[in-house]
Amino acid sequence: MKTLLSLTAMMLAVLCFNLNQTNGQDYDISEDTLDFGGVQIGFSETDVITITNNDIKDIIINSYSINNDPDGVYSVVSDPVNVAIGTNGSYDLEVEFTPSTDDYYEAELSINILTFYGTFTEVITLIGNSTNYDDPCDLVDDIRQFYRECLADGTLEGTGSGRRAKRRERALRCRLRAISYLCRHGYYCYASWVTQTAIKRTDGLGCPRDFVTGSNLEALNNDLLLLQAILQN
Repeated sequence: MKTLLSLTAMMLAVLCFNLNQTNGQDYDISEDTLDFGGVQIGFSETDVITITNNDIKDIIINSYSINNDPDGVYSVVSDPVNVAIGTNGSYDLEVEFTPSTDDYYEAELSINILTFYGTFTEVITLIGNSTNYDDPCDLVDDIRQFYRECLADGTLEGTGSGRRAKRRERALRCRLRAISYLCRHGYYCYASWVTQTAIKRTDGLGCPRDFVTGSNLEALNNDLLLLQAILQN
């Protein structure tokens, strides 16, 4: 009986010891992805990653690097190296996106954080689009023209057959016309909502399913996503 009690006490002691251990990563990163949306060429957009220390010991931003960014469109606004974050403290690390050409950019920000228990590396994905459009109306006009041309040459068509396909073609055409009207009258919030319903008819995700299909479907979807990003900025 004494042996059993001793064994039980030992097991409880080991359990309590393990519960008091930490994995050494007692901090929070506010974002794992920064999506800058559409930014006009020659202009900049900034976003923030907040690092919060939950430990009783200081943590230090040891180093950082931006990878897979050959054009150098991403940068860290203020040098955070050797910044110490005390208990329950936080630090806002600002990242800037400055597109140089009309393109889609994706890179990675790697942050090394020194703690009492060792160094940990956090990787944040950076995403952004550049655009020559400073007025969403211009982009909507181009999208409408592109859609008409694709319907004419058969690179886009309504799913289904006969009248069903034609109805689906017209449904998307009407949404593009509505977006144009709303943008021209300054109703950007409503235009953004209608744009989202148009995107649902080109990405095949969720419900409803694709209302158009064809070889130019991805290009149309990318244009609508860019329009959405501009409307939300």
